[in-house]
Amino acid sequence: MCSCGLRSCGGHGSGTAVSSPYAAEPAPEERAQRIAKAVRKQSIEVKENWEQLKIRASNWQKQVEKTLEKLQELQKVLDDLEAHVITAEGVHTDWQPVSDLLIDSLQDHFDKTTQLSWSKSVFLRMRRLSDILPLL
Repeated sequence: MCSCGLRSCGGHGSGTAVSSPYAAEPAPEERAQRIAKAVRKQSIEVKENWEQLKIRASNWQKQVEKTLEKLQELQKVLDDLEAHVITAEGVHTDWQPVSDLLIDSLQDHFDKTTQLSWSKSVFLRMRRLSDILPLL
């Protein structure tokens, strides 16, 4: 009889395998505990990863909302500028060539062109536009 307690064992020093198929397997209870421990470990990892994903998704949502607000502000500025450009183009198309103007009406035409004092507001909108763009 071998030291392992089996009569059919060829001996552990001889290099032959143990003939009993159950000698290397853990008991079913031990195997169940190992599986349960592995499942608990994976469950904890999944929970931690889920929490991190929720935090990242929340941060991403906040960033998307801020970007949307900036884009909406940009759109408003662009719409305002477009309206001013359309107005300016309308006034410009009504201008007569300088060679066709009478000297007596020059002051009147000059006054009409200076009524386009929107240049300051356009400048301010353009400046706001240049402030918004780097933030996007």
